[in-house]
Amino acid sequence: MRGGAKPWKLGRRTALNSQVADLKAFSKMPPRVSVLMTLYNKATYVEEAVKSVLASSYSDFELLVLDDASTDHGADLVRAISDPRIRLVESATNLGRARNANRGFAESKGEYVAILDADDTMHADRLAKQVAYMDAHPHLSACGTAAQLIGERDRVVAWPTRDEEARGLMLFEDPLLYGSAMFRRSIIVTHGLQCPEDWRGPGMDYLFLLRVAAVAEVANLPEALTNYRIGANNYRHGRNGLADAERIATEALRFFGLKANPHELRSHLVLLRRLGPPETVAEVRSLNAWVARLLAFNREALAFPTAVFESRLRAELDHIFCLLADRDPRLARKHARLSGGWNLGRLRYYLATCWRA
Repeated sequence: MRGGAKPWKLGRRTALNSQVADLKAFSKMPPRVSVLMTLYNKATYVEEAVKSVLASSYSDFELLVLDDASTDHGADLVRAISDPRIRLVESATNLGRARNANRGFAESKGEYVAILDADDTMHADRLAKQVAYMDAHPHLSACGTAAQLIGERDRVVAWPTRDEEARGLMLFEDPLLYGSAMFRRSIIVTHGLQCPEDWRGPGMDYLFLLRVAAVAEVANLPEALTNYRIGANNYRHGRNGLADAERIATEALRFFGLKANPHELRSHLVLLRRLGPPETVAEVRSLNAWVARLLAFNREALAFPTAVFESRLRAELDHIFCLLADRDPRLARKHARLSGGWNLGRLRYYLATCWRA
């Protein structure tokens, strides 16, 4: 939905869905899908988020809203929406996002568990399309969607559609968007998967997804079936982004059994594009030594699909070469010697840079 979120209108389809839900409740059968929405001080957006779920073309769901001791009136807004599919679970004290999410996984009853953040909205067909895809691919345990950014940005963002590509890139980025995800509840129960309960700050969703992708196959639908809001509502807003990136990267590396010293961590943040390119010969050496360590680690541990992982590393090294060529040709040449030599793309870029100079 381009141009920002619009109010959701509940029409005849929603009334029919409610009738189906009433019959479901009467028969005491568990819903097929549990939609989890954690809530903390999102009164501005939560009503729209809830109504987007209720307007779904798929009717066999419960909506579990977990209020984490909000200090605004968000829970009151949810309570005022009369629909038997909504379960509002309130906490007397603030648990934090991770523990609140884990409480939602424990409370869910559905075969599938879908996630929607309280400041986002979902497309009316999102649940139907994810359920159909998961039903058709029983080997998959998680399915995300592309997302339409709304709020302060307006563009579509997509994640890899195939499991191999998603897992091959997960040291660099999320394998899927947590707020668009649908999980098979059995995989969560069987493996005791939880968000890291003591984690406070951004990155909880990424760290949880690493745990999922380590034991399960994942995929993403290419359609933008989730509207992801960008702005002051985001958890990362107003925080020290570099400090958060360091903490998240350290924990992700630890999860895979990699411990990085300060120089290696800086090199890793360069690969993640959280820091600029190396500024000295020593930093160029450190970066390439870290890449060599990552390659050796994965060839032994096979933590990530090799072809995808190594292709991404090569792409990051080429990107860094271009940045260095623009700023310091001497460092660019040193980086080229240490990172596989002069491929055609590097040579062309370097010559073009020299010509511009």
